[in-house]
Amino acid sequence: MASLAERYQALLRWAEAAGGRLHPAVEIYHDEVTKGSFRVKEAGVLGPDEEIVSLPLSCSLSFLNAIAGHPSISATLPTTISAPPDEAYFSTEFLSNVPPHVVGRFFLMQQYLRRDNSPWWPYIRTLPPPELMASMLPVVWPTSDAEFLRGTNAYVAVQEIRSSLKKEYKQAMKFLPERFQYEYTRPLYYWAYCIFTTRSFRPSLILPDAESLSLPCQIDDFSILLPLFDIGNHSPLAKISWVTDQHSRTCTLRSCQPYSARQQVYNNYGMKTNAELLLGYGFIIPESEDFHNDYVHIKTKANPAAGDLNASHIVALRPLSHPSSVVGRSRLLDPEHLSCLPVFSHFQDTLIAALYESIARHNDTTSDVSLTEIMQGRIPPRLLEEIIDALGTKLTIDLEEVEAHDPAYEAANQNQELALLYRGQCKKVLDHALASLSNAGS
Repeated sequence: MASLAERYQALLRWAEAAGGRLHPAVEIYHDEVTKGSFRVKEAGVLGPDEEIVSLPLSCSLSFLNAIAGHPSISATLPTTISAPPDEAYFSTEFLSNVPPHVVGRFFLMQQYLRRDNSPWWPYIRTLPPPELMASMLPVVWPTSDAEFLRGTNAYVAVQEIRSSLKKEYKQAMKFLPERFQYEYTRPLYYWAYCIFTTRSFRPSLILPDAESLSLPCQIDDFSILLPLFDIGNHSPLAKISWVTDQHSRTCTLRSCQPYSARQQVYNNYGMKTNAELLLGYGFIIPESEDFHNDYVHIKTKANPAAGDLNASHIVALRPLSHPSSVVGRSRLLDPEHLSCLPVFSHFQDTLIAALYESIARHNDTTSDVSLTEIMQGRIPPRLLEEIIDALGTKLTIDLEEVEAHDPAYEAANQNQELALLYRGQCKKVLDHALASLSNAGS
């Protein structure tokens, strides 16, 4: 059996044969900490504004491949999108009734089952195999491991996603022949979910002429796997750019900062909190003096009569004005937040605004005030007091919920250790935010 290093080299040769490139000073590196990653070679250097990796769209894998050239599906796709080998299409009934993101996962399952008869096998054989799925994402953790998240907002999300996956799989299998259930199993579907969730890209960011395509769905109703391109690990501080050339149909990851020998070369998945990284990628970024990624998400419910929408807001470990609160600061609507009341310094401005609107409406005291005025406390004292009380009540309930479900025993594996670290930081966020509220009087 080929070693992982040999499989990575075969992947690189496959991508290069199709027109892909990896910067000559960059190598694919693997260890137990980074898993697969890009790294500058021993005697190499990567300058700013240099191409890290490029990949032709002909190597991509997605829902588009499942419908490319299908005799019964009307669509205008990029000419480089490959049709299924041997015209091994799913039925028209399946493709017409199953959501595109689910079809994409079934297409990956199909190619995995075809093994070396699949054109994508050099890529698929470098992916974490289904038998190691239990350590990939909390959604597929064993129940005993997921229990270490109980009490946190991540635990609630895990239960919701698990329920959705069960329904998606059950519904999709209704449109496949009965014999398929022995190969297209639920565990394999969960594996495909994990691969797409941890490695895929939004089509609107990748396809150069997305607006000119004729698809049976919206452009971001599915996601795209980019072999080789997806090896780069995440850093929220990495300066990169993604460019797709319209003529060559090649997607390129460019570095906008220099790297020296033996340094890891990063991609940037966007400004994601640790809760989002844990659920979507299976890791969190540890707190440091210069950077933290610890935020608790709070949802506000819609009031359709008032035109409100359901929304999620964040509470930060440190004031959002602190230099280390990079991710949180990126989500602010009001640039004047830095001069807000200290009592609001840990809270996303949209949360404070939502509470103001709700409380003011309930008291029938709505007035035309700006977000800056709300954040700086230039509102009636009674309203300000009620907002602070509402925040304190919510955070106290959330903290008590986390503490009530603290595990009774120590972590026995990496999943449980990760969950303990995450829940510990959640408690720390809530403690710090409550401390800021307790100083409201002063």
